[in-house]
Amino acid sequence: MPPQFAASKPSDVEPEAAWWETFHDPVLTDLVRRAERENRDVKIAAERLRAARSGVTVSRSFLMPSVSAVGSGSDRSSGYSDAVKKLQPDIKSGSAGLDVAWEIDLSGRLRAGAAAAAADALAVEDGLRGVRLLVMTDVASNYFTLVGAQHQLDTLRAISTARDETLRLVKARQRAGLATPFDVERAQTEAETARAQIPPLETVAAVTRHRIAVLIGEQAFNAAQVEPWRGEVAVPQAQPGQPAALLQRRPDVLALMAQLDAANARRQEAAAEWFPRLFLDASFGRQHTALNGIGLGAARYTNVAALLAMPIFNAGRTKALNEIAESGQREALLRAEDGMVRALEDVENALVALSSERQRSQSLQSAAASAESALGRAQSLYDRGQIDLLPLLDAQRSRLAVSLSANDSNTQLLLDSVQLYKALGGGWQVFEPAAQPTAQTTSADPTPASHS
Repeated sequence: MPPQFAASKPSDVEPEAAWWETFHDPVLTDLVRRAERENRDVKIAAERLRAARSGVTVSRSFLMPSVSAVGSGSDRSSGYSDAVKKLQPDIKSGSAGLDVAWEIDLSGRLRAGAAAAAADALAVEDGLRGVRLLVMTDVASNYFTLVGAQHQLDTLRAISTARDETLRLVKARQRAGLATPFDVERAQTEAETARAQIPPLETVAAVTRHRIAVLIGEQAFNAAQVEPWRGEVAVPQAQPGQPAALLQRRPDVLALMAQLDAANARRQEAAAEWFPRLFLDASFGRQHTALNGIGLGAARYTNVAALLAMPIFNAGRTKALNEIAESGQREALLRAEDGMVRALEDVENALVALSSERQRSQSLQSAAASAESALGRAQSLYDRGQIDLLPLLDAQRSRLAVSLSANDSNTQLLLDSVQLYKALGGGWQVFEPAAQPTAQTTSADPTPASHS
């Protein structure tokens, strides 16, 4: 791994785990935590994890003996006379006991299968973490989209009000003979143009509210309760940490590593098919028999058997199983390598986008301040009759365009910041039990291998 990201300065500071709190927006923090509790995708992923962990129990159970209670009974009655019953007697019998079956894992096949199941469960657990991360970033992205739409609406409504006031002044100047009907039409056009940009933004705000409501487990009908915070949201400084730490934190990379562990175990399981398998079976119990209604007493019985089986000829099935497992192992390795490279690429792209957008935002904020000042001067000159309407309308158009671009850049800056945190893969740790490890190591028992 490289010692640092190409688009960032060297830093040992790891990104904040609860990254949504770095924006200092209480509404966003509440929405993220509600989504983690109530989101349906998270609950579905949790059920998949529950099933996967039960699958581990099933796989491990084959390593231990299985004990079954067995019982039987029969009643054979001929219905003949007593003389005939001496030749064909009535027989009643019953038995009850325990049956023990056990495959001795000589070749490690069962241990490998259990290890594969445990690694699969860990991959599903990492998948749950990935779903949490996606839900959290979706909530943050939609929330900042809503915040941006609200800012744009506030700007457009203020500009629309100003243009309506300009139209009123132009009409008053026309009545006084100081403006032409053409001036009125141009002012009317500018006022209607500004007003026409409001409905699409209202649609964006409504649709985004609906999405947030569904993400936090509500219905779109209750979207009105999603009301953004009206304070200033600060964009935190990027702290990407080190690339090596990224690979131990991103859920998708962790899942790919767990899948590689599972493929390694399945390769061992397939290789064990070449070796003999030893089966033991034992039965213990009591049996009672009655002949023509006369009890013959109860007797204990014991039966112990062993079976050793080894493949000699199966038309190439064992070899094919090994080839399948070997190909699966190689594929899992390539997927893990590709996942690592893509994870690093995501962070590099996010860092570049965030840095570029920060520069763009600063320039647009400066331009917006200049456009506001220019509009004030143009309005003053127009009120004193020193310029005609056209320079004033040009100044209003410039202010509108630059203000909307500045708001859009600020929103994009927030979205790029969320995208960086998504690429860095953190946040899911906050919602896991403190005592629960994030990785498991390989030992003699069938547990998944470490991701390191």
